[in-house]
Amino acid sequence: MADENLESQIMSVDTRHIADRRKVRYQTFDDLLDDARTLASGEVRSLGNWSLGQTLAHLGAAMEASIDGRPFPVPWWLKLLGKVYLKRRLVDGPFPPGFQLPRAAREKLVFDEKSPAEGMAVLEHGIERLQRETSRTAHPVAGPLSLDEWNRFHLSHAEMHMSFLLPVTEDAVDPDKTA
Repeated sequence: MADENLESQIMSVDTRHIADRRKVRYQTFDDLLDDARTLASGEVRSLGNWSLGQTLAHLGAAMEASIDGRPFPVPWWLKLLGKVYLKRRLVDGPFPPGFQLPRAAREKLVFDEKSPAEGMAVLEHGIERLQRETSRTAHPVAGPLSLDEWNRFHLSHAEMHMSFLLPVTEDAVDPDKTA
């Protein structure tokens, strides 16, 4: 049952085709934290498949995985493509939306519902570790990355995911709440 729930969270919206995402650019982890805290302090509408809490937890877990190494099998052809073509895109952006993680990675990097506060705690812990610890594992697709490349990867990854989260303002009309 948990696997079915996970699959439905991942597959319900094809995020490759969502046009009205926020324009998000992070130069530093402080920029990311500021944006996350702003979103967590109000109401948020998701254009994608994950809530704010799930998104923040995913980002924090991915940061920790780059330190701890949570290997999952990646086909040889994807590793080759990753090193030749995807590495620059993953590191320098824009990070491509719509990528489906392999099942083994989803088990560690995709979460059931989390509150914004729970997600913030995971994100803050991940960023704190990135800033404190200097060892990193190889990226499962792009291969070995320098510390700076890993940091840019995480910021680019966060830009993509956070772009699906829109703050709900009092003057905005929510079409789901109109008759």
